[in-house]
Amino acid sequence: MPDGISAAMRLFVLSRDGGACQACGIGAGDADPYDRRRNVRVVVERRHGHSGGEEDHHGFWTLCGNCSEGLRRIAPTPPSRIELMRQLRRATIADQRHALAWLRQKFGE
Repeated sequence: MPDGISAAMRLFVLSRDGGACQACGIGAGDADPYDRRRNVRVVVERRHGHSGGEEDHHGFWTLCGNCSEGLRRIAPTPPSRIELMRQLRRATIADQRHALAWLRQKFGE
């Protein structure tokens, strides 16, 4: 535990956050938007300014390497619900089905 985050806490936070960066929304294993030759890796870090202890999972969040390292200093703004629905409606049926399967798996429905 060199960074002071237990393996159990790390696993809990990764699961809670769906393995996705909480700043920009990219998921672990997705293509890196700044270097398509690489896949994104995510890490669990302490939230800055949160004073909770090791047992308070609210004090931790999942970040991709780019957001964690501050390489770009700006995280892309997540799309609004309306924009997200527009994108899904424009997607192919196969991509819509893939998104639906992912949502069912993520939310257990």
